[in-house]
Amino acid sequence: MTSHSDPETEPGEFTDSELHQSRVDQFKAQLDVLKHVATLDTGGLLIVVALLEKVFKAPHYQGLIGLGALCLLASLGASGFACLSILSAFPRKGARRQGRVDRRDHLVVMLLTFLGFFIGVTLIALFFAVNWFSLG
Repeated sequence: MTSHSDPETEPGEFTDSELHQSRVDQFKAQLDVLKHVATLDTGGLLIVVALLEKVFKAPHYQGLIGLGALCLLASLGASGFACLSILSAFPRKGARRQGRVDRRDHLVVMLLTFLGFFIGVTLIALFFAVNWFSLG
């Protein structure tokens, strides 16, 4: 029995169509993550606005809420910019590939999205913890 080796399907090698599909899937996954973070940013802002006055009558360290809200807004803006960046570089016939600088800029904006979200949520949680434990 002889084994026939097809160069198109050698282990460890990808065809052009497989690479293209992989890039498309990666772009879609990045868009999904950014959309989820944008939804969490918006939800966090709405919850803070809705609950702030109802939970604490005379809160301490209100600046934490302001900074946290600014961080969430910055994250929301960075997320929108990153989505636009992804869509503009989305693989399509005849388009040029992203250069190293384009990819680096894209990664920086995505990093800012996650940092803004993390810092914003941390500041808001710190505000609620400080004020909740000072009630008792």
